[in-house]
Amino acid sequence: MKKLACRLFALTFTTAIATLAFAQNGNEVAMLSQISNYRQWTKVNAEPVKVEIPLKVDPALALS
Repeated sequence: MKKLACRLFALTFTTAIATLAFAQNGNEVAMLSQISNYRQWTKVNAEPVKVEIPLKVDPALALS
C-alpha cells in the first residue's frame, strides 16, 4: 500500500511540474516580441562616460 502511495504521489508531482512547464511556455512568444524592439536601439554616446572616483586612503590604516 505504501509503495502504491509513493508511486501515485510521484506521478501526480511529475504531472503537475510538466503542466506548469507547458503553461509557462505560452507566454514566451509574447515576451520575445515585446523585447525584440530593444535590439534596434542605438547608443546615445559613442563611448561610455568615464566617472572618476577620488580615492583617499589614510596611510595609518593602509599599513594595518
